[in-house]
Amino acid sequence: MSDKTTSSDKTASDDELLESFAQEARRRCDVIAAGLATATTDFETMRAEAHALRGTAGVVGLRRLAELAGLMESDLAEAKKTGTIRGGRDHQIADAAKALAEGAAAAARGEEEPPDVGRSLAQLFSA
Repeated sequence: MSDKTTSSDKTASDDELLESFAQEARRRCDVIAAGLATATTDFETMRAEAHALRGTAGVVGLRRLAELAGLMESDLAEAKKTGTIRGGRDHQIADAAKALAEGAAAAARGEEEPPDVGRSLAQLFSA
């Protein structure tokens, strides 16, 4: 019996990882979006969710999603320190969370990255 993983085993394993990440991303992005929608000041919880997304996206090889989560995390870490999200950024972070979840779902389906991922990256980078 061989310890080598066949190409089809690796693909199935990769597909399972991407599907698992897509489910995780949806849950974590929902937490972030709900926090922003209710104007919670629990920025640490939202920051921790973005941090987890950044790490997991990086592990599964979705670099742009990891970068997007990192930008969200940075804004939420700043909000934790200052007690408020900079003007208008709450909507941009909410849009980014939605785009990240959609990007993870697209990756799990083997589809191209949705355009909203790039738009959200540009928005969070520029402000």
